[in-house]
Amino acid sequence: MNRTTASRSAHRPLDSHKVGNSNGYDLLVQIMALLFDISNRILSSNEMTNLKLSRSASLLSQTFSSPSPKGEPKKTIKVIVAGLPRTGTISVKKALGELGYKNCFHLAEPLCQFGNLRRSADIVGTEDSKSRRDKLAHLLEGHEVTLEVPGSACLPDLLEMYPEAKVILTQRTSAEVWLRSWRGFGIDLLSDFFRQVGYWVPGVVSANDLYRGFMRLAAERFGLPAPEPSIQMYHAHNDWVKRIVPSERLLVFKCQDGWEPLCSFLGRRRADDFPHCNEAGYLRYYKRVAMALGFVLWLLVIALVLFCLRLLNLK
Repeated sequence: MNRTTASRSAHRPLDSHKVGNSNGYDLLVQIMALLFDISNRILSSNEMTNLKLSRSASLLSQTFSSPSPKGEPKKTIKVIVAGLPRTGTISVKKALGELGYKNCFHLAEPLCQFGNLRRSADIVGTEDSKSRRDKLAHLLEGHEVTLEVPGSACLPDLLEMYPEAKVILTQRTSAEVWLRSWRGFGIDLLSDFFRQVGYWVPGVVSANDLYRGFMRLAAERFGLPAPEPSIQMYHAHNDWVKRIVPSERLLVFKCQDGWEPLCSFLGRRRADDFPHCNEAGYLRYYKRVAMALGFVLWLLVIALVLFCLRLLNLK
């Protein structure tokens, strides 16, 4: 699959200047982690959500301050989940974990993977295939499963990088159900409103860059009229995955199918009920917290500017 044309106009992350080991930015991230945790406890009495956000916040120091790995990364990916977002991938992540797969990579679970979001946005926007694959290999090193973007956007790369890996194409019951799900889980990640309100919140600009780049790539790859979720995009992406993945390596899967096809495909056993996670509620809550923090930070920025102007006028 020739990806040069499709990636030429991919959106470059606006916060790429933050990449690295900047002590000042690391401190900002730690403050943001604390704000996320405080906001979550104020806005929610849901103990499970508190636990998830607290666990996410604890990963921030490692996510931001660790330098990019050097040398040849170990290739550990065994399963590639190539479905679109909002196709039950968080439930599939939990199911694969219960089947014994270690370190399943998903940008939405746990939350607050700000460094991984930034690196993923950069991968989707990287035109040179060698450089893109090197970045993918380092991002996914140590993981046995990758779900959704950036992997689903770079599936041809992953198929060559991990020739033994199996591919699961997650789907909804229909394209219409998928589109309603995408549009029904809160503020659109692609929107200028999401980007502008949350500009000062770590991860918001990177998430916006990532999904804009992914949608633009899909529109160019499939010849779609607009870089946005649509019924045409759903069918085109699924048909593309089925076309480029050898049939013996591919499982087309819906969460309603349960354990049997998944266990048969992967050669593993599981007797418990198949997990079903409230992905929409999970992501809606995160975006509400991010937007609330965004408004607060904008107010602080405006207050600071007004304070500085007042000081200048007094001189």
